[in-house]
Amino acid sequence: MSDWTPKINAVAAGVVVTFGFTMVWNPIPVSWAALSGVGFTALLVWLGSTPKHVWAWACLFLGIESLSWPAVEMIKLKMGGVAEPSDDQMKELVGTAFLGVVFATFWLTFAYGVFRWIKRGEPPETPPPKV
Repeated sequence: MSDWTPKINAVAAGVVVTFGFTMVWNPIPVSWAALSGVGFTALLVWLGSTPKHVWAWACLFLGIESLSWPAVEMIKLKMGGVAEPSDDQMKELVGTAFLGVVFATFWLTFAYGVFRWIKRGEPPETPPPKV
């Protein structure tokens, strides 16, 4: 495998994670989206020694983003000056919380499975020699 393969995968995964970030914080300034894209890509280049590692970390980040989605919605309501959410806003928050938990469960479970798959493919550790 060539040395640039994890980097190309990190760029692709960075785009996917950035897309998820912008969906959670929608609407978001373009400069924040670009900065988050560069940040996520740099982090994935640093963490991902192989394409498997890159995508495992990307799935983990997507799970964390999904889990934070309901909290972000509540923060946006508070920043908007809403003291007490209306019934429609509460219905939307409940739906967001449900979907956030479902998507977070999917992405975090998927990331766990990829990390286990990577671990299973590694050679077992040999015990140190006895003296």
